[in-house]
Amino acid sequence: MNVKAVLLVYVLQLIAGVIWYSAAPAEVTQQLEGGSLSDGLNGSMIGFAIALFVYTYFTAWLLVKANIGSSFGMMLIVIMSWLFVVLPNFFFTSLFLDFSHMGYLLSFGLISCLIAAFILPFWRASRTIFKG
Repeated sequence: MNVKAVLLVYVLQLIAGVIWYSAAPAEVTQQLEGGSLSDGLNGSMIGFAIALFVYTYFTAWLLVKANIGSSFGMMLIVIMSWLFVVLPNFFFTSLFLDFSHMGYLLSFGLISCLIAAFILPFWRASRTIFKG
């Protein structure tokens, strides 16, 4: 596993998250914040950063454990894991919760997936000690 690649993907995903959140419509930010900007915003941002790091690290770990020889195959693993794990769970959850802006909420997940899919498989560890 290439730790530099994991950190680069994490930082790029954080930047994309800040841009995504700052461009959100007012209805989405009120729904995400529970109506008040000061209530729990710092806690939700810390939770978001931790969840994003866990997602990125797990994706890198999955690519190492999958042991697929081609970078294109690894890229497909990342994209397919989002399509067949994250997306169905989101739709299942939306059956029980009111997500009126589902397309906008899914867009960040897709952006994060694509950032990981285009960097992690193509930037492998330079030494064999870090590959396992």
